[in-house]
Amino acid sequence: MVFLILLNSDLLLLVLLFMVMVTAVVSLLWFLRERKLLRSLQALIAEEKMENLESKHSNPKDMKEALRSLFETRKDELLQLQRLENYRRDYIGNVAHELKTPIFSIQGYIDSVLDDPEMDEETRDKFLKRANKNASRLGQIVSDLDTITKYESGFLVLNIQAFDILALVNEVGESLELQAQEKHISIQVHAQGEGKMVMGDRERLAQVLTNLGFNSIRYGVEGGNTRFRLSNIGERMMIEIADNGIGIPTEYQNRVFERFFRVEKHRNRATGGSGLGLSICKHIVEAHGETIDLISTEGAGSVFTFSLKTAD
Repeated sequence: MVFLILLNSDLLLLVLLFMVMVTAVVSLLWFLRERKLLRSLQALIAEEKMENLESKHSNPKDMKEALRSLFETRKDELLQLQRLENYRRDYIGNVAHELKTPIFSIQGYIDSVLDDPEMDEETRDKFLKRANKNASRLGQIVSDLDTITKYESGFLVLNIQAFDILALVNEVGESLELQAQEKHISIQVHAQGEGKMVMGDRERLAQVLTNLGFNSIRYGVEGGNTRFRLSNIGERMMIEIADNGIGIPTEYQNRVFERFFRVEKHRNRATGGSGLGLSICKHIVEAHGETIDLISTEGAGSVFTFSLKTAD
């Protein structure tokens, strides 16, 4: 048991070091990106100045307009740089905020065990299990960050192939049964029309369906339902995930796909969410050349919809 405690202490130290490394790497990447953009701007300005020298001699009357146009163009690009810097700061702040909650929890539980050699075995096991649960949550946050970064950087290649979307929906529904049973929520699958073969990355789309289904259950009402519906419309397969849960306020509906956005900040964190699930769904669907839509009524439920091309 002492060895296990020490092992967990070493793990905590590694996690803390990893968080520092992640923050440093993100900062470096943003710095290099902005420096590259600045160099590009300088090159463009130099090139445009040379071109304008010739135009000034041939048409002096246009010099004032050319300078004004150049100024406006560069001003817009500098404003874009400022937006990038603000985005970078917000991103690092959000990452640090998401990581510190499970890290501090892990540290707190392990410190409690280390500080009390006489702690009874039952309490010690309970604390270590809670530390392990937070370590798992930390791993999920890092995994989600890695996934969304790959999508936004264009580094993730989809494996597009024909597959049975109804079979996938049934698999996802079965994987969510345990969570649904805890809240007495029924999972329903409805399929309309003939032929359920679609084109897409089965693994990534499974992640979309799982995220949407899990959210539906997480914010569902006791005794409610989560419905998966498939409908053939021409050469498209419409996929709908609906529920009769708590819904989303109208003023927040256009922001739910943003990274780290929470309708109620304490709600997702209390239930273990990273605030990245819906953003990942959006990126995966858009990588397939599609869009994901939301219709929600506060107090009545939500409906998420997207489509896929049917297989020939």
